[in-house]
Amino acid sequence: MSKADGASARSSGRHLGALLAGTAAMAAVVLAPAGLVGDLAVLAAGVSALLFAWEAATRPGPLRWAAISGALLAGLVTVAAGGIFLVELARALS
Repeated sequence: MSKADGASARSSGRHLGALLAGTAAMAAVVLAPAGLVGDLAVLAAGVSALLFAWEAATRPGPLRWAAISGALLAGLVTVAAGGIFLVELARALS
């Protein structure tokens, strides 16, 4: 096994991990408790999954599409969770 094959295998693992992180962020939307703390937890899960998937998507490899899909999922979760969190925060402060 050459050095390039090892790097490709590591990148493939990161790519699949990014898809899993995006899927986990989507699951956090359903599984998180209701309220301000739950909304903050979903936002944190979305942002962390987005950062991980973004980094994985910059690496070349045959499963790069998985990392890009994970980044798209995490981005959708982050945008939606950010909006919901701001609405809940405004309600709590008013």
